[in-house]
Amino acid sequence: MRWSWRDYRARWLQVVAIALIIAIGTGVYAGLTSNTAWRRASYPASYEALASHDLTAITAEGTFAAQGELVAVVDAMDHPEWVVDAEERLVVPTQVDAREVADGALLVPGRVVGVDVGGGGPHVDRLRSVGGRSLTAADDGTPVVVLDSHFADHHDLPVEGTIELSGGPVDYVGTGYTPEYFAITGEQGSFLAEAGFGVMFAPLATAQALSGNEGQVNQLAVILDDGVDPQEAIAELEAALAVAAPDVAAEVGWLEDERLYRRLFDDIDSDQQLFNVFAALILGGAAFAAFNLTGRIVEAQRREIGIGMALGLDRWGLAARPLLVALQIALLGVIFGVAVGLWVGSALSDLNQEFLPLPVWDDSFQPGVFLRGASLGLALTFLAAVYPVWRAVGVDPIDAIQTRRGLTRTGGLAPLLRRVPLPGNTISEFPFRDVVRSPRRTLLTTLGIAAAIAVLVALVGMIDSFVSTVERGEDEILGASPERATVTLDTFHPEDAEQVAAVEAAEGVAVAEPTTNVGGVLIGGDEEIDAFISLVDLDSETWTPTAVEGTLASDEPSVVISEKAADDLGVSVGEDVTLRHPRREGVGYSFVETDVPVGAIHANPYRFVVYMDRDHADLMGLSGLANAVSVVPEDGLGSDDLKVSLFGRPGVAAVEGVSEVAATIRDTIQELFGFLRVVQAFVLVLALLIAFNSTAISSDERRRDHATMFAFGLPTRTVLGLTVVESLVIGVLGTGAGILLGRLLLAWMVQVLLPQTVPDLALDVDVAASTYLTAAVLGVVAVALAPVLLVRRLRRMDIPATLRVVE
Repeated sequence: MRWSWRDYRARWLQVVAIALIIAIGTGVYAGLTSNTAWRRASYPASYEALASHDLTAITAEGTFAAQGELVAVVDAMDHPEWVVDAEERLVVPTQVDAREVADGALLVPGRVVGVDVGGGGPHVDRLRSVGGRSLTAADDGTPVVVLDSHFADHHDLPVEGTIELSGGPVDYVGTGYTPEYFAITGEQGSFLAEAGFGVMFAPLATAQALSGNEGQVNQLAVILDDGVDPQEAIAELEAALAVAAPDVAAEVGWLEDERLYRRLFDDIDSDQQLFNVFAALILGGAAFAAFNLTGRIVEAQRREIGIGMALGLDRWGLAARPLLVALQIALLGVIFGVAVGLWVGSALSDLNQEFLPLPVWDDSFQPGVFLRGASLGLALTFLAAVYPVWRAVGVDPIDAIQTRRGLTRTGGLAPLLRRVPLPGNTISEFPFRDVVRSPRRTLLTTLGIAAAIAVLVALVGMIDSFVSTVERGEDEILGASPERATVTLDTFHPEDAEQVAAVEAAEGVAVAEPTTNVGGVLIGGDEEIDAFISLVDLDSETWTPTAVEGTLASDEPSVVISEKAADDLGVSVGEDVTLRHPRREGVGYSFVETDVPVGAIHANPYRFVVYMDRDHADLMGLSGLANAVSVVPEDGLGSDDLKVSLFGRPGVAAVEGVSEVAATIRDTIQELFGFLRVVQAFVLVLALLIAFNSTAISSDERRRDHATMFAFGLPTRTVLGLTVVESLVIGVLGTGAGILLGRLLLAWMVQVLLPQTVPDLALDVDVAASTYLTAAVLGVVAVALAPVLLVRRLRRMDIPATLRVVE
């Protein structure tokens, strides 16, 4: 122990640095994995806390049922006792004008959710109050709503106020959310869309009055008894609908099949895969740094170990001391790692609650996770020390006792430089010859720096890749008409209906083209992809998707899909894909499956985006019908001007600029991968620590060289300059290797790992120039300047003691 503490005191800076490196590795692993455990516990508890539905029956778009008709269907089931509770709702689109309570212009599309407030309801999908008050039975029929808290918090709105909806002004008396709105999903499926999408919860009678659907509903929410098979309950409910409400076209769905539910729970496992990769990279870098440090310590004590062996001491007894040093460093790193893990976990917990507030969030300490992280840190660090120690005690004592080759002799690869002309005199050649004279030491130092740079490039490069991909998507969405907007209608209308004509004739509208947007599914083999299908004029002069393969023109029904969708489905242009889509039948709609060819591949990176020509709308029974209008404002006007002009017009449910859609998607991606920013800070610190540690160890190994130079009269600034040049050369080598390795890691993550984590986005492998610059600063500049921190040690060097051969 005394010997190990002597080694500690001699190298306390390196010891602290390597302990912090281990701490970052184990701490980041523990923090990331703890977040996964918290989510697995919190999501089910949150759904249960607000009495989430198990099943829903939703009528076809634009169709309704008489109030009481849907809930009566439960009594027509073969086993009505399977149902614990059931409530009807009315969910309708609207426009939200919050300019009165916002600091600036705030006109966005939205949704009114009418719920049963009788007897303290709603009892299914309960409303959680965040600010102000909740709804009561006394509010039924009055213009009172509760505003979605995500929307209110994002725009910093007061907890009470007055807003204007399509159906008239309403007072919101508080903010809150229900289980279906743990996260806000826009009309086009965008996730975390609260910036441009407002949801209001209203008493059922109020929602009916605001939308002009008095006495009507369009949803039924059902809670099943424990132990009931959901699939059997779905079959009974569908059969009961066909008997008790034959004129109502409704689709019965299970909670676990809903987009938000699937996304939340599927993301847990996929995110953990990503966490594991980053944790492994950081732990690997820490372990390699520990190997580097321990190997250097053993090399520095080679003569001492040789003298001990020559005196007859047990080899393994001599090996115990450096192994003890490695173990103590690992223990110190693990202790620091607990603090780092708690900090990372706290940061990720705050981040998770910021963009996904839940009624239950369990962020309790995870002892098992921290124990695994500590075990990994201890094992990797200790095992990294075994080889250099074994190598040191395995040589003959006479070889170990020999003094190190001096400056006048060459070794390693130095002879290769004899015929290479180098600038300057003999002294200026020292750094370059030192680099090649000890290739093993140079390799270890280079790999240590490369490990840190590789993690940095892979991590920050992933962020760059997301930004680049999202920008490509924005360019495709905006096209040549970035100011155009999509006007969503309240239901399907004939193209020559007065509601469509009113949009075309509105002030500020230069071009108006009817479109139809529906949901569907692309099926190929065992793969199914949720799709947002837009039936547009593919001959339009305003905007059309960019075809990178195939052609938009087609005489028969065909689909234009993304390259990502084509790859995932295993189809190419000209081959058939199965499209599950709605088909209008009388007053209702049913979903059918049709085999259609792939007419073209579009340039949008989002795989759920699908286009069809409106000329083939009869495939869905929608010929001559539209539920949206694509409009282009007059010169000098923007989408905000269109919102004001079209607000409150009959049939207009929402107005949303395409630039806002692109911005929402960009913001969503940035928020979803906010954890990368947390990890990025630790990776930067890791790179700096490894850079400093490598340089400090190299300086220790060169101390006899430096003492010899001082003995011959060279000034401190010259010796320091030579050390800086040598560090610069090694930094360049390490940075180059690290960038190459980082690019390979990034390519593997983007092409192999992320398709499982972010399946709806086709990522580009792209590293920004700023990332390369950061890598260069850390790997070259920081490494080169690290010797400056050791100038005090050089000035205070005891030259005779350093040059002494025999103690």
